[in-house]
Amino acid sequence: MFIVKLFEDLSKDFSQLLDASDDYDVVIQAGEISDFKEFKAHSNVLRARSPYFKAALSNQWANPQSGVTIFKKSNISSDVFRFILCYIYTGIIDLTDQSSSNILSLLVASDELMLDKLVDQIQKHVRILTLTFFKLQSCTTLQDHIMKTICKNPKPFLELEEFPNLDKDIFLKLVERDDLDIEEIDIWKYLIKWGKASISSNKKSMMDVTKWEKSDFALFKKSLDPFIPHIRLHEISSEEFFHHVRPYKKAIPKDLYEDLMAYQMANITPKVSKLHPRYGSINIDSAIIEKDKAAIIINWIEKRTIFSRKPFYQFTLTYRATRDGFEYNKFIANNNSSGAIIGLIKIKDSKKIIGGYNPLGLRNNNNRYSGSNRYRQQWESTNDSFIFCFGDEEGSDVHILSRVKNSSYAIYNYNGYWMNFGNSDLLLNGGSGSCSQSYYENTILDTNSFVVEELETFVVSQTI
Repeated sequence: MFIVKLFEDLSKDFSQLLDASDDYDVVIQAGEISDFKEFKAHSNVLRARSPYFKAALSNQWANPQSGVTIFKKSNISSDVFRFILCYIYTGIIDLTDQSSSNILSLLVASDELMLDKLVDQIQKHVRILTLTFFKLQSCTTLQDHIMKTICKNPKPFLELEEFPNLDKDIFLKLVERDDLDIEEIDIWKYLIKWGKASISSNKKSMMDVTKWEKSDFALFKKSLDPFIPHIRLHEISSEEFFHHVRPYKKAIPKDLYEDLMAYQMANITPKVSKLHPRYGSINIDSAIIEKDKAAIIINWIEKRTIFSRKPFYQFTLTYRATRDGFEYNKFIANNNSSGAIIGLIKIKDSKKIIGGYNPLGLRNNNNRYSGSNRYRQQWESTNDSFIFCFGDEEGSDVHILSRVKNSSYAIYNYNGYWMNFGNSDLLLNGGSGSCSQSYYENTILDTNSFVVEELETFVVSQTI
């Protein structure tokens, strides 16, 4: 059998196809205004190389104009997208002279476009960056960027062959983060693996914990001590606790272990460990907020701390203005009688995000307000509704919460209004709205009116 593999020639030929852009049928608009650029490409190549583009350029999604499909990816910079397009056509990517920031942006974009092999290669490169930059005190912004990238999908990093030798401070920074998207039992298992490696290079001698000497446990406990306060051990199931936590009880502070046993055996609320669940596992398909703000909203809904082994709320997107259009009938049809609902509003020309929680749902049914009743009004009563505002600064913790103070006037239903909390405490009427404090505790905006840039609604349901 004689087989000739000329992959290098194939790569060069496809590179020429990209450079010449002959017979292109897709124009991809990448980047924001400052770095906006258009790239000409071929749908057949994009679909063959990327599952994301295979779906996005299907007949159902594509909207060709004059035989050319315009595809917008403003969230990916033009520099990063140029590298991705080169990889798609040639299978080659050179990270040699790229900045760390560009490499990390490339990793996030590759993950979004479902380029799994490229993601794997970049993650190996990021591993080196992580070990290098976490030793430089001046690189705090980059360190946080690296951590956020790892937290979105930490297992590939934690499964690296070098993981057991990971610097303690780097691993601790990872475990401390609330946005770490991993089950708590898995964090514990990785910690045990790392802890064993930190006290002995002999893996076999550490396998059977029943054969450990007192000195082994003393060293092991010393290694784990900084991590224990950041592990949500109460979220681990009873079965997993028995098999994976109990054997190492000598490494856990006695008061904490007794606390955990009371919770596992008698469901007594923990007194020592009072950590909120991580929000990395919260799923919310939003173009307006990230998981951290969704976690804040969940805390507001609960009004109190609830210990749970799993996330307690699910966000189901029902309406997005830029997707579904600023149409009242569409808004009502998507949300009518849909249960407890969260409305999110991104204000135009501002970084502020406002919204409201309506536990009764949007029951503004057009059938009830037709004919002579089309201007009918109705107050809805609840003690649990609230409105809110997240501050100007990106990533800022500054926010305003305003709960209803007169439950009889919590929600005002009126045909034509999209949402109305109180007496215009938060009123939405299409692409604009107003805020004027009345039946809620606080005013959420320092201006009476606003223009909507984006609007989303989510059905909020409790999970078991």
